Amino acid sequence: MKGIALLTGIIGAAVLVSAFCAFGPGRADATEEQVVVIAPVQPAYARQIDVAFEGGRARVGLLDKEAAMEFAERQPLSIQLERKPERIVVAGVPDGVFQGTRGGVEAPVIGDVVLDVQAKEVYICCRDMDASDGRVLLGHVTSGIELLSRMDGAFEAFAMAAEDL
Repeated sequence: MKGIALLTGIIGAAVLVSAFCAFGPGRADATEEQVVVIAPVQPAYARQIDVAFEGGRARVGLLDKEAAMEFAERQPLSIQLERKPERIVVAGVPDGVFQGTRGGVEAPVIGDVVLDVQAKEVYICCRDMDASDGRVLLGHVTSGIELLSRMDGAFEAFAMAAEDL
């Protein structure tokens, strides 16, 4: 109950501040229209990795999930990727990764890195997909998805811990 009251208070304060900024002192003669854009909240990634391949470079943010952290700890690493319809599949993922992993019902979007327990695949989504049982969201391609999506067939990539910029 306290959480709801706190949230209501924060929203109320935000509305008052917005109204003051829009209509407060010095705004009476303003003729410009102000547009407020609320961006979706980006998840906090536990690790960032860079993936270099013949067509360019991509950055991937990994969530704090066991399978994602195991992959991050193996860096640097040469990996085989294969462009298939709707996704880029990471080849050679050991069956042990999928055993004991419980997937949820996820509807991945372009750039999501997904562990699909039922298909026994780890892949990067190249389009938004419908919700399906057995998926675990591992992370998201934060830059370079366009370059990855242009790749064709099987290709090699090199994954390494991202340098802090």
